[in-house]
Amino acid sequence: MHKNTKLLPSQRQLIYQRWQSGEKILHLADRFDVSRETVYEWIRRARIGEFANRLSVNHRYKTVKYGLRKLQKVEMKTRKKQALIASRFERSHPGELVHFDNAKLPAIKGDSNKKREHLHVAVDDHSRYLVADIFPDKTQWSSAIHLEETVLGMPFDIQASYSDNGKEYKGKPDEHQFMVTCREYSIKQYFTKPRTPKTNGKAERVIRTLMEQWHYQHTFASREERKRSLDEYVRRYNQERVHRGINNRTPQQKLNSYASTLSKDKTVNNA
Repeated sequence: MHKNTKLLPSQRQLIYQRWQSGEKILHLADRFDVSRETVYEWIRRARIGEFANRLSVNHRYKTVKYGLRKLQKVEMKTRKKQALIASRFERSHPGELVHFDNAKLPAIKGDSNKKREHLHVAVDDHSRYLVADIFPDKTQWSSAIHLEETVLGMPFDIQASYSDNGKEYKGKPDEHQFMVTCREYSIKQYFTKPRTPKTNGKAERVIRTLMEQWHYQHTFASREERKRSLDEYVRRYNQERVHRGINNRTPQQKLNSYASTLSKDKTVNNA
């Protein structure tokens, strides 16, 4: 184990369990005598089952995701970047603007004494590709972890985020974890006009869709079952469910079409 390691794997698991039970980041930091940033980092890694120390190995991989990102970079070099403003038209390429929002979930039957969980969503403006997850709260820490999941889960680079002005997305730039994480990934931030959260319509609409077509259609026996059910619905949402807003295609079909167009343009330019 590295000499500078502050927490043992067992302590990391305990932190994650306590956070899942609703204990706040600040309290966990005091309890384990570490910084809030350290607690946040291990919660983020725990959500993907990582409790051990990392090896300093570059595991860069060449997959469809990597190929799409390469094509995207080629496309970005050939097109003039336009100013990003929040409006209702469709963005020209994946990742140009990703909408973020969250909502408090209903209590599960027999679970009413526990703090209600929050649904966090991120939806790509161009393709409608969705990343959604359930968190114990809607703090800046949970929102930042969801942002990390979105960066990993969306098969393209994210240039900008769009959200309301809630405390989970906006605060002191050098201290607010969601804003810090945006800077780490070179993601610009854009916000709705004050007191007009409805201008973030794509994110609000996807939350309504999730509640109507997923949550209200099931009776969940536990939080774990609800989480598994959400994961399956999001998979179908991206891979199987057609969307009228993108010409009756699935988000994945929309991305495939975009990648195909870029490949053709590259071939023509090289001819």
